[in-house]
Parts: sequence; structure tokens; C-alpha cells
Amino acid sequence: MFKVSRKSEYALIAVQHLARAQPDRVVSVADLAGQTQVPSDVLAKVLQGLKRAGVVRAVKGAGGGYGLARAPSDIRFLDVVQPFEDTLAVVSCQMPSHDCERSETCSLRDPMAVLNAFVLRQFDGLTMDLFVAPHHWLISGGRSAAPANDTSLARRLRQGEAAALR
Repeated sequence: MFKVSRKSEYALIAVQHLARAQPDRVVSVADLAGQTQVPSDVLAKVLQGLKRAGVVRAVKGAGGGYGLARAPSDIRFLDVVQPFEDTLAVVSCQMPSHDCERSETCSLRDPMAVLNAFVLRQFDGLTMDLFVAPHHWLISGGRSAAPANDTSLARRLRQGEAAALR
């Protein structure tokens, strides 16, 4: 089953807490570590990874710290976790480095590839505002405001486009 690493979990927690702060405010690593109960040395490395990914911004000097680089609604779930994951896959056979003795005869490989693509597409549609106000997301029935030109696999499947499965 899909499981994110501990660093990804810490990244999600950090972004969630930063999203709850005032937009222009920065939070020191020490303060953020105290608020989240994440070890400060690990948190500092996670925040550097998020900075390289363009998710957070850093302010140096006295009164410095970290803040979000964009609004939570503009930060995708995958923006936060991908810097800390080698590969995101529902099953191991969908990982590029996986070597399976059954790959030539496996009847599940292609359907699992479709499932993997579907799950990743759904993750791609999640934004961090869900982690700040999940009740809004639940009230809307798990729907976010999708753009008019939404071509997600989920939408095509709902519309019955068999081509989406090919």
C-alpha cells in the first residue's frame, strides 16, 4: 500500500503549520520543532528540501525563519512529498527499479499501472489547503474547485471514456 516516508510526513506537518501562520510571518526552526514535536535537526533538513522544491522560503538573520513560498491552495501534495520519495507507487511492480520474476506472465501488471496512474493523478489534484481546513474539503464531498479544462483521469473515468484506460 502507498506509504510516505517519515521525512515526507514531517514535511506535510511543517507545511501544515506554516500554512496556519500569518501569510507574511516566518517561523524559526526551533519554534516550529517545538510546535510540531519534530526533532529540530531533522526538521531543518526537511525545510531545506522544501526550500529547494520552492515550497517554502527562508529569511536569514535575527527574526528569520521559514514561511510558505505560495498560498496553501497553490501548493500540491506532491510538491511536498516528492522531494523525499524515490518513487511513489501503489505496488512495487510500478517502481522503475523493481525486478519481478513474474513480469512476463503477470496479469495484474497493466491494471496496476492504470491504478497507479489514477492514484498519482488524484494526489496531483490535492493541495495543501486540504491539510489546513479538511472540513471544507469534506463538506464539498472531496471535490475541490477544478478548472473548466480539467482532464484528470478521474473525470474521464466518471464520463465513461474507455480511452482513459488504454
